[in-house]
Amino acid sequence: MNPDIKKKLLRKIPYGLYVIGVKSGDDLHGLTGSWLTQVSMNPPVIAIGIREGTKSLEMIKQGKVLTVNFISKGGRAIIEHFFKSATREGNRLGQYAFHTGKTGAPILDEAIGCLECEVKQIADGFGDHAIVIAEVVEADLPSDADSLVMSDTPWHYGG
Repeated sequence: MNPDIKKKLLRKIPYGLYVIGVKSGDDLHGLTGSWLTQVSMNPPVIAIGIREGTKSLEMIKQGKVLTVNFISKGGRAIIEHFFKSATREGNRLGQYAFHTGKTGAPILDEAIGCLECEVKQIADGFGDHAIVIAEVVEADLPSDADSLVMSDTPWHYGG
């Protein structure tokens, strides 16, 4: 296999950019996520890749809930902030205010929309990311603005 061609093709898969909120006990934090897809309509189920060996994955395994915060095209700074996970400081994740909803996982006040999810299964041991399969149990869309996607940035994650 030509590694350059493989990398170029895998980077052509369209990726959104999200802030994933996680909760375990009273501990809350957020991280940037990009490998997300819907895998079922009824019930609504998503799958998201979360890096193995991280606090985020451990919190997801323990807390069994997460949020997917959709960020507007102008919100690149928000996504950049969460490249390194941010832990709760009062009602903020780093500099960003949040609230909680049905699952208790953080929902960014600046998000244009959010899915609240309950984790149903985690497939790990296949590579450097685990696949978290979660059912959508609540959705909110405060703004119908376009969301930020990887192709809006100079970044690449994959390949």
